[in-house]
Amino acid sequence: MKEWDEYLQILDEVEEYQKWAKKQNKSFKDEMLNSGPVPNTSPYVKKAPTSSLSGLGPLEENESDLPRVKDDLNKNIWNEDKKLKPEIREKLLQIAKDFYESLDLKAPILDITLTGSIANYNWTDKSDIDLHIVIDYLAENEDSELVKKFLSQAKSNWNKNHEIMIRDHEVETYVQDNNEPHHSTGVYSILEDKWIIEPEKKEFEVSEDDVFKKSEYFTDKIDSIIELLNEDKAEEAYGDADRLTDKLRKYRQSGLETGGEFSVENLVFKILRNSGYMEQLYDAKRQAYDSIMSIKELSRK
Repeated sequence: MKEWDEYLQILDEVEEYQKWAKKQNKSFKDEMLNSGPVPNTSPYVKKAPTSSLSGLGPLEENESDLPRVKDDLNKNIWNEDKKLKPEIREKLLQIAKDFYESLDLKAPILDITLTGSIANYNWTDKSDIDLHIVIDYLAENEDSELVKKFLSQAKSNWNKNHEIMIRDHEVETYVQDNNEPHHSTGVYSILEDKWIIEPEKKEFEVSEDDVFKKSEYFTDKIDSIIELLNEDKAEEAYGDADRLTDKLRKYRQSGLETGGEFSVENLVFKILRNSGYMEQLYDAKRQAYDSIMSIKELSRK
């Protein structure tokens, strides 16, 4: 049962990145797999970078995709007064209600929110529209972990079966517990049509050297796991992948709690995600598990 729950978790985690990865052309992937990052780059400050993150796929191809602070919110989504465009608000409310009704929950909707980079000044052309339906998990069942697992799988299934695009941004639905810590600096209540946390334009300074070194450290780790898998060392690969996914989860969470969205830890995670390395790690873990659980056919004499 534990392995099945873990398998579902892996599928859920990788779902967010699969559609993005499929849209990238082969040249990006070849470059990503055969190159390494270039040090002393600066994609995370307001000033234009003097060099690019070579070896990290589409990030180096288009500076507009880099998570830099913009002068304005995305004008395709927001009006000049920083209110959500009415036609977009109407669509998002309908999507949220349709998803909620498909779940047959007894816990009522407390709010429907828009969050993430699309609700902030660090949006990019690849930003998802993170649509959150806020409920009280305990109002659904006293076992909040059970509710969390159910809703996590439901989210994965919904997003897998729907590819809703609004102004070229994909809508990702999620049922959020109202007691869940949320570290975004921009949260908009679609239900109330007002900001809960209004974002501010800030020029963030980060240690470029730290971001580069930690990114390289983790990509090397992922490459070594893939190498173990290629050498048919499935058990070793699975163990390393399991420890690394847990380490990365805690690493990013620590950064969000202490430094927010522009912490070194979160920026490193975004690099790994956008370059495809996170998907490679999840795939390697899944393949290693499948290999361990498989029984090869006996050779015939």
